[in-house]
Amino acid sequence: MKIPFLKILMLSGIVAATWNCSESAATQDSASKSANGTLDVQIPQNIVVSEPSYFFQKGTSHYVIAPSTMTVSDGSGKVIGTFNLSTGAIISLSGEIIAINIDLSKLPIVAPSRLSIKL
Repeated sequence: MKIPFLKILMLSGIVAATWNCSESAATQDSASKSANGTLDVQIPQNIVVSEPSYFFQKGTSHYVIAPSTMTVSDGSGKVIGTFNLSTGAIISLSGEIIAINIDLSKLPIVAPSRLSIKL
């Protein structure tokens, strides 16, 4: 009796790959949720950064975390505190904790806008 092992192996490999691809897409969807639990984070157009920075929203307040210095600024660009990597906390300049347990890997990134100046 001849059993087509190669065909069975190929078919099971295709089924396994298809099954795993569909699961990873569902996982990525749930991981793309923002830290405040909303599906779509609307980054305001008036936020300007000089380097790719993390965007965090708590209620109606917007925070931008600069990764090179770990300084935190508000939506208007005023530095309001720092970000502590070990605790995931935004700490104001006066020492108050604004937010805690923030995972930077789950936050959207604001890219610097490139303005073109015509001469």
